[in-house]
Amino acid sequence: MFRLDEDIEVTPELIQKLIEKHDTKRELKLRQYYDGEHDILKRKFEDETKPNNKIVTNFCQYITDLSIGYFTGKPVSYSISQEQEAAYMEQIQEIFDLNDEQQVNAALAQSTSIYGKGVEILYTTTGLNNELEIRFCELDLTEQNVILAYDRSVEKKLVLAIRYFRNKDILDDKETTQAFVYTSDTISHYIGTDEGYQLKNEEDHYFQEVPINVYWNKEEDGKGDFEDIITLNDAYNLLQSDDINESNYSNDAYLVFKGLSPDAEDIQLMKEHRSMKVDGDGEVKWLIKDINDTWKENLKSRLVSDIHRISGTPDLSDDSFGGNQTGESMKYKLKAFEDNRAMKERWFKQGLQRRICLITNILNIQGHAYDWRSIVPAFSANLPKADLSVDEMIKLVGAGILSKDTVRSKVSIIEDPADEAEKIEQQEAEYIRLNVNPVASSEQKEVVSNDAGTV
Repeated sequence: MFRLDEDIEVTPELIQKLIEKHDTKRELKLRQYYDGEHDILKRKFEDETKPNNKIVTNFCQYITDLSIGYFTGKPVSYSISQEQEAAYMEQIQEIFDLNDEQQVNAALAQSTSIYGKGVEILYTTTGLNNELEIRFCELDLTEQNVILAYDRSVEKKLVLAIRYFRNKDILDDKETTQAFVYTSDTISHYIGTDEGYQLKNEEDHYFQEVPINVYWNKEEDGKGDFEDIITLNDAYNLLQSDDINESNYSNDAYLVFKGLSPDAEDIQLMKEHRSMKVDGDGEVKWLIKDINDTWKENLKSRLVSDIHRISGTPDLSDDSFGGNQTGESMKYKLKAFEDNRAMKERWFKQGLQRRICLITNILNIQGHAYDWRSIVPAFSANLPKADLSVDEMIKLVGAGILSKDTVRSKVSIIEDPADEAEKIEQQEAEYIRLNVNPVASSEQKEVVSNDAGTV
């Protein structure tokens, strides 16, 4: 993150300096750890004959996947605070559907979890019928680098963003840097070579703000969900790998002969017959290293516990999550996880609101007078909840809390609740006809019988 004067002049020299100072090593390492490319894979021994297993237990991916599943597994919903602006909400929803907003949100949530921030770009295109289309998508930070520059005010207003990537010409192998510079009113394309950066083209946009939108993870320091446990994950990988190495050593253990001097032929006969004769004080045994398994397993358990505690991520394989759990007990076990989700929600909501604001700026240019503040995003934690038993639901029906239709929709053996309700009504009508008014039922049968006789 850079801080610049709001009225600073954008020049090729400024673009070059910002790109030179932009460090991407951290993002690269975080992505590698999410993908399972941990440091243990680089381990080498001077003695290449030694076992060198490289086991990766990817807690980093576990933490991110569990976190974003809990956070965005249920899509964000939107409501309008003023009923008279329902048409505004319909337009926003059409734009969201056009851009597959739910998928973009999920990709941004993953990016914030890995890198500590997610970045999206907003732009306009022309549709098939020559109508203006407002588009937005997530920027993959493994393919494109993004530089953010804010002003020096306490509000930290975004005044400049640079999206750049290296490009190699397939014909002449010449490498250039393609840099797209976004301000509050223009988009400029620069091409960087060994001679410096040159402006290729520039065009206006009408979002009225920098059309690069940033989603922070839990705070503006841009820290990812697993960033603090990388060293713990490395230690666990090392222990696991060395355990397998020790097992290999045991399989390839030395055979010690005491008081004996077998030659190659004797050893071959021993292999074939699986036995040997030992005289006098002679002795044959395996040379095996004593391993303190209990100490190592305790150490690994402590590492796993620290990983979950520091990341605030529950260990769902733990026995304490099995069986029937009350809502209150689950709340306490997931408190740190829920605290993380609440912080994510606050920061992610800011990004969603700015997205709506930028889209609304374009809509208002088209003749509307919408207020982006009237659309309110709402989040729901994606946590499985224990279903009520049928007996419990029937009691709630009797207490006037649940309707019969709701209960039918929750019973798994009922495939069509509406059809089931109709069948029950028919049964009740038949019961009333046969039992509540038997005289009328008997007379009806007699009439039917007489009619049948006359026919």
